[in-house]
Amino acid sequence: MVHWLNTGKKMSKTDWGPLVDVVGYCFLNLGSKYQPQEEFIQWIKKGPQPIYIGFGSMPLDDPKKTTGIILEALKDTGQRGIVGRGWGDLGNPTEVPEYAFLLEDCPHDWLFPHCSAVVHHGGAGTTAAGLKAGCPTTIVPFFGDQFFWGDRIHQKGLGPAPISISQLSVENLSNAIKFMLQPEVKSRAMEIAKLIENEDGVAAAVDAFHRHLPPEIPIPVASSDEDDHINPLQWFFLQIGKRCCLPCGGV
Repeated sequence: MVHWLNTGKKMSKTDWGPLVDVVGYCFLNLGSKYQPQEEFIQWIKKGPQPIYIGFGSMPLDDPKKTTGIILEALKDTGQRGIVGRGWGDLGNPTEVPEYAFLLEDCPHDWLFPHCSAVVHHGGAGTTAAGLKAGCPTTIVPFFGDQFFWGDRIHQKGLGPAPISISQLSVENLSNAIKFMLQPEVKSRAMEIAKLIENEDGVAAAVDAFHRHLPPEIPIPVASSDEDDHINPLQWFFLQIGKRCCLPCGGV
Protein backbone atom coordinates (compact mmCIF):
# COMPACT_ATOMS: atom_id res chain seq x y z
CA MET A 1 0.00 0.00 0.00
CA VAL A 2 1.14 3.55 -0.58
CA HIS A 3 0.64 6.67 1.53
CA TRP A 4 -1.27 8.70 -1.05
CA LEU A 5 -4.08 6.12 -1.16
CA ASN A 6 -3.92 4.95 2.43
CA THR A 7 -4.67 8.31 4.03
CA GLY A 8 -5.78 11.84 3.29
CA LYS A 9 -2.43 13.27 4.41
CA LYS A 10 1.17 12.38 3.83
CA MET A 11 2.15 9.91 6.53
CA SER A 12 5.29 10.08 8.64
CA LYS A 13 7.22 7.63 10.78
CA THR A 14 5.24 8.74 13.84
CA ASP A 15 2.15 7.11 12.28
CA TRP A 16 3.50 3.58 12.56
CA GLY A 17 6.81 3.47 14.45
CA PRO A 18 10.44 2.75 13.50
CA LEU A 19 10.06 -0.92 12.55
CA VAL A 20 7.53 -0.44 9.73
CA ASP A 21 8.17 0.96 6.23
CA VAL A 22 5.58 1.79 3.57
CA VAL A 23 7.53 0.91 0.44
CA GLY A 24 4.94 1.00 -2.33
CA TYR A 25 3.48 -1.82 -4.39
CA CYS A 26 5.44 -4.91 -5.43
CA PHE A 27 4.00 -6.41 -8.63
CA LEU A 28 4.66 -9.91 -10.00
CA ASN A 29 4.17 -8.97 -13.68
CA LEU A 30 2.41 -12.25 -14.45
CA GLY A 31 1.03 -10.85 -17.71
CA SER A 32 4.43 -10.95 -19.40
CA LYS A 33 4.03 -14.69 -20.01
CA TYR A 34 0.26 -14.80 -20.59
CA GLN A 35 -0.98 -16.03 -23.96
CA PRO A 36 -4.64 -15.02 -24.47
CA GLN A 37 -6.96 -17.04 -26.66
CA GLU A 38 -7.41 -15.66 -30.17
CA GLU A 39 -11.18 -15.54 -29.65
CA PHE A 40 -10.68 -13.20 -26.69
CA ILE A 41 -8.28 -10.94 -28.61
CA GLN A 42 -10.72 -10.64 -31.51
CA TRP A 43 -13.61 -9.80 -29.17
CA ILE A 44 -11.59 -7.01 -27.53
CA LYS A 45 -10.77 -5.53 -30.95
CA LYS A 46 -14.40 -5.51 -32.10
CA GLY A 47 -15.40 -2.43 -30.13
CA PRO A 48 -14.48 0.18 -27.53
CA GLN A 49 -12.65 -0.77 -24.37
CA PRO A 50 -14.85 -2.95 -22.15
CA ILE A 51 -15.51 -2.78 -18.43
CA TYR A 52 -14.19 -5.66 -16.34
CA ILE A 53 -16.58 -7.08 -13.75
CA GLY A 54 -15.53 -9.98 -11.55
CA PHE A 55 -15.17 -11.00 -7.92
CA GLY A 56 -12.22 -13.38 -7.99
CA SER A 57 -12.33 -16.07 -5.32
CA MET A 58 -15.37 -14.62 -3.55
CA PRO A 59 -18.31 -17.06 -3.20
CA LEU A 60 -21.75 -16.07 -4.47
CA ASP A 61 -25.06 -17.16 -2.97
CA ASP A 62 -26.86 -16.82 -6.32
CA PRO A 63 -24.46 -16.71 -9.31
CA LYS A 64 -27.35 -16.68 -11.80
CA LYS A 65 -28.96 -13.62 -10.20
CA THR A 66 -25.63 -11.78 -9.98
CA THR A 67 -24.87 -12.56 -13.62
CA GLY A 68 -28.27 -11.20 -14.62
CA ILE A 69 -27.60 -7.97 -12.72
CA ILE A 70 -24.23 -7.55 -14.44
CA LEU A 71 -25.54 -8.18 -17.95
CA GLU A 72 -28.57 -5.94 -17.47
CA ALA A 73 -26.42 -3.11 -16.11
CA LEU A 74 -24.07 -3.38 -19.11
CA LYS A 75 -27.04 -3.29 -21.46
CA ASP A 76 -28.59 -0.37 -19.58
CA THR A 77 -25.39 1.69 -19.88
CA GLY A 78 -24.56 0.60 -23.44
CA GLN A 79 -21.19 -0.84 -22.40
CA ARG A 80 -19.24 -3.91 -23.38
CA GLY A 81 -18.13 -6.03 -20.47
CA ILE A 82 -15.66 -8.76 -19.58
CA VAL A 83 -17.20 -10.95 -16.88
CA GLY A 84 -14.62 -12.76 -14.79
CA ARG A 85 -16.24 -16.05 -13.87
CA GLY A 86 -14.09 -16.55 -10.76
CA TRP A 87 -14.86 -19.06 -8.04
CA GLY A 88 -18.43 -17.75 -7.92
CA ASP A 89 -19.00 -19.27 -11.37
CA LEU A 90 -20.56 -16.22 -12.96
CA GLY A 91 -22.24 -16.54 -16.34
CA ASN A 92 -23.75 -19.26 -18.50
CA PRO A 93 -21.46 -20.00 -21.47
CA THR A 94 -24.44 -20.94 -23.64
CA GLU A 95 -26.28 -17.63 -23.13
CA VAL A 96 -23.79 -14.81 -23.60
CA PRO A 97 -24.90 -11.61 -25.36
CA GLU A 98 -22.48 -10.15 -27.90
CA TYR A 99 -21.65 -7.22 -25.64
CA ALA A 100 -20.21 -9.54 -22.97
CA PHE A 101 -17.35 -12.01 -22.79
CA LEU A 102 -17.06 -14.70 -20.11
CA LEU A 103 -13.46 -15.01 -18.98
CA GLU A 104 -11.73 -17.70 -16.97
CA ASP A 105 -8.33 -17.07 -15.35
CA CYS A 106 -6.35 -14.11 -16.69
CA PRO A 107 -3.55 -12.04 -15.08
CA HIS A 108 -4.89 -8.65 -14.06
CA ASP A 109 -1.75 -6.85 -15.18
CA TRP A 110 -2.41 -8.07 -18.73
CA LEU A 111 -6.18 -7.63 -18.65
CA PHE A 112 -6.82 -4.29 -16.95
CA PRO A 113 -4.86 -2.12 -19.44
CA HIS A 114 -7.41 -3.31 -22.03
CA CYS A 115 -10.32 -2.08 -19.90
CA SER A 116 -11.97 1.33 -19.50
CA ALA A 117 -12.93 0.65 -15.87
CA VAL A 118 -13.09 -2.22 -13.38
CA VAL A 119 -15.63 -3.56 -10.90
CA HIS A 120 -14.35 -6.08 -8.37
CA HIS A 121 -14.41 -7.28 -4.76
CA GLY A 122 -11.71 -4.90 -3.51
CA GLY A 123 -8.87 -7.22 -2.63
CA ALA A 124 -5.67 -5.24 -2.08
CA GLY A 125 -3.88 -6.84 -5.03
CA THR A 126 -6.77 -6.44 -7.45
CA THR A 127 -7.23 -2.83 -6.36
CA ALA A 128 -3.55 -2.14 -6.97
CA ALA A 129 -3.62 -3.75 -10.42
CA GLY A 130 -6.63 -1.66 -11.46
CA LEU A 131 -5.04 1.58 -10.28
CA LYS A 132 -1.75 0.73 -11.95
CA ALA A 133 -3.68 0.41 -15.23
CA GLY A 134 -5.35 3.80 -14.68
CA CYS A 135 -8.82 2.28 -14.37
CA PRO A 136 -11.66 4.00 -12.51
CA THR A 137 -12.82 1.46 -9.94
CA THR A 138 -16.03 0.29 -8.32
CA ILE A 139 -15.55 -1.98 -5.34
CA VAL A 140 -18.20 -4.52 -4.32
CA PRO A 141 -16.87 -5.66 -0.92
CA PHE A 142 -17.67 -8.99 0.68
CA PHE A 143 -15.66 -8.81 3.93
CA GLY A 144 -12.46 -7.68 5.63
CA ASP A 145 -10.25 -4.92 4.26
CA GLN A 146 -12.30 -4.80 1.05
CA PHE A 147 -14.58 -2.22 2.72
CA PHE A 148 -11.55 -0.10 3.59
CA TRP A 149 -10.28 -0.08 0.00
CA GLY A 150 -13.78 0.73 -1.24
CA ASP A 151 -13.92 3.77 1.02
CA ARG A 152 -10.45 4.95 -0.01
CA ILE A 153 -11.27 4.63 -3.72
CA HIS A 154 -14.42 6.70 -3.23
CA GLN A 155 -12.76 9.34 -1.04
CA LYS A 156 -10.01 9.82 -3.62
CA GLY A 157 -12.58 10.31 -6.40
CA LEU A 158 -11.42 7.22 -8.27
CA GLY A 159 -14.84 5.60 -8.25
CA PRO A 160 -18.31 5.68 -6.67
CA ALA A 161 -19.17 4.69 -3.13
CA PRO A 162 -18.65 0.95 -2.62
CA ILE A 163 -21.65 -1.33 -3.15
CA SER A 164 -21.72 -4.28 -0.77
CA ILE A 165 -22.52 -7.55 -2.50
CA SER A 166 -25.84 -7.75 -0.62
CA GLN A 167 -26.86 -4.38 -2.11
CA LEU A 168 -25.79 -5.06 -5.70
CA SER A 169 -28.61 -4.24 -8.11
CA VAL A 170 -29.05 -3.21 -11.73
CA GLU A 171 -29.69 0.37 -10.67
CA ASN A 172 -26.69 0.58 -8.32
CA LEU A 173 -24.31 -1.02 -10.79
CA SER A 174 -25.57 1.10 -13.69
CA ASN A 175 -25.06 4.27 -11.66
CA ALA A 176 -21.58 3.10 -10.68
CA ILE A 177 -20.64 2.49 -14.32
CA LYS A 178 -21.90 5.94 -15.31
CA PHE A 179 -19.85 7.48 -12.50
CA MET A 180 -16.67 5.72 -13.60
CA LEU A 181 -17.07 6.84 -17.22
CA GLN A 182 -16.90 10.53 -16.31
CA PRO A 183 -13.76 12.10 -17.84
CA GLU A 184 -12.66 13.66 -14.55
CA VAL A 185 -12.73 10.27 -12.82
CA LYS A 186 -10.57 8.78 -15.56
CA SER A 187 -8.19 11.72 -15.22
CA ARG A 188 -7.77 11.12 -11.48
CA ALA A 189 -7.18 7.42 -12.09
CA MET A 190 -4.45 8.22 -14.60
CA GLU A 191 -2.77 10.53 -12.07
CA ILE A 192 -2.64 7.70 -9.54
CA ALA A 193 -1.31 5.32 -12.22
CA LYS A 194 1.52 7.77 -12.90
CA LEU A 195 2.44 7.87 -9.21
CA ILE A 196 2.56 4.07 -9.09
CA GLU A 197 4.65 3.98 -12.26
CA ASN A 198 7.20 6.35 -10.73
CA GLU A 199 7.73 4.33 -7.55
CA ASP A 200 9.80 1.16 -7.16
CA GLY A 201 8.24 -0.89 -4.38
CA VAL A 202 10.61 -3.82 -4.85
CA ALA A 203 13.75 -1.69 -4.53
CA ALA A 204 12.30 0.12 -1.52
CA ALA A 205 11.35 -3.20 0.12
CA VAL A 206 14.88 -4.60 -0.39
CA ASP A 207 16.37 -1.40 1.02
CA ALA A 208 14.07 -1.59 4.05
CA PHE A 209 15.04 -5.23 4.61
CA HIS A 210 18.74 -4.38 4.67
CA ARG A 211 18.24 -1.36 6.92
CA HIS A 212 16.42 -3.47 9.52
CA LEU A 213 19.05 -6.20 9.62
CA PRO A 214 20.98 -6.28 12.92
CA PRO A 215 24.59 -5.09 12.59
CA GLU A 216 25.90 -8.55 13.41
CA ILE A 217 24.38 -11.99 12.94
CA PRO A 218 25.96 -14.68 15.14
CA ILE A 219 27.17 -17.93 13.60
CA PRO A 220 24.72 -20.77 14.33
CA VAL A 221 25.77 -23.27 16.99
CA ALA A 222 23.92 -26.35 18.19
CA SER A 223 22.42 -25.19 21.47
CA SER A 224 19.30 -27.33 21.82
CA ASP A 225 17.42 -30.23 20.28
CA GLU A 226 15.00 -27.74 18.70
CA ASP A 227 17.79 -25.89 16.88
CA ASP A 228 19.22 -29.18 15.59
CA HIS A 229 16.07 -29.75 13.54
CA ILE A 230 16.14 -26.51 11.52
CA ASN A 231 18.34 -25.64 8.57
CA PRO A 232 20.74 -22.65 8.63
CA LEU A 233 18.38 -20.42 6.62
CA GLN A 234 15.51 -21.03 9.03
CA TRP A 235 17.85 -20.37 11.94
CA PHE A 236 19.00 -17.10 10.34
CA PHE A 237 15.47 -15.72 10.06
CA LEU A 238 14.61 -16.90 13.57
CA GLN A 239 17.48 -14.81 14.90
CA ILE A 240 16.30 -11.78 12.91
CA GLY A 241 12.78 -12.24 14.23
CA LYS A 242 13.97 -12.42 17.82
CA ARG A 243 16.07 -9.28 17.45
CA CYS A 244 13.37 -7.32 15.63
CA CYS A 245 10.84 -8.11 18.35
CA LEU A 246 13.01 -6.81 21.19
CA PRO A 247 11.98 -3.13 20.82
CA CYS A 248 8.34 -4.23 20.94
CA GLY A 249 8.78 -6.20 24.16
CA GLY A 250 9.03 -9.60 22.49
CA VAL A 251 11.56 -12.32 23.20
